[in-house]
Parts: sequence; structure tokens; C-alpha cells
Amino acid sequence: MQVSIEMDKTVLTLRVCGWSSIAMGMIFFLIPEWYAELEGANTENIAWLRNLGAALVAVNGVGALLAARDPLAERNLYDVVMLASVLETIALGWSTVTWEFSATEEIFITGPLVVAALVSIALIAFRPKQIEG
Repeated sequence: MQVSIEMDKTVLTLRVCGWSSIAMGMIFFLIPEWYAELEGANTENIAWLRNLGAALVAVNGVGALLAARDPLAERNLYDVVMLASVLETIALGWSTVTWEFSATEEIFITGPLVVAALVSIALIAFRPKQIEG
């Protein structure tokens, strides 16, 4: 029973990570100018945002949803998703602390940072345990 509850939390975490990453990633990938204008940033150098969007969709999005099908069997994929999430969260946190953004609407930076931090913490906390057999 405990393993099932733990696995339910793992699958839920992967699905939240996957779908939220696909949503934000598609915005960054397809309409980065819109998001930059929304956050009050300039739009002259948004290639980094489009590139981040592609990574979010592929690794954090599709990767997490694939791993959610069977987190134990897909533990290596889970670890890649977790590592990407943690590193991206650290990078966003660092850039926020040093305010490396041209954005003027802070909520569009700090909001995603809070969500990313919560997802990263959950990915670490609910990482599937190796079953000894």
C-alpha cells in the first residue's frame, strides 16, 4: 500500500512537471515575443527564450510524461528530467537574485521560479526507489 501511494505521488509529480513544462515551453517556443512583452522585457534578443522553450517541451515535458507511464522502469529518464528541472531552477534562481532580466513585471519571473522550485523539490522527494530483489 505504501509503495502504491508513493508511486501515485511520483506519477502526479511527473504529470504536473510534464504538462506545465509543455504549456510554458510552447509559449516560449512559439510566441516568445508575446511573453517578453507580457513581462515588460525587450524583444531584441529572445532566441534564448525560444531555445529554452524547446528544451522544456522535449525534456521536462515529453520526458516527464513518458517517465510517468512507469517511473520504476523509466528511472534513468526520470533522473534526466529531474536533473534538467533542478539545473533550470537553479539557473532561474541565480538569474533572479542577480536580476539578469530586462523584465519589469517581476511576477512573470518569480511566479515561474516558485512553480519550478516546487516541482524540482517534488521530483527529488518522490524519486522512485530502487526495488531490491
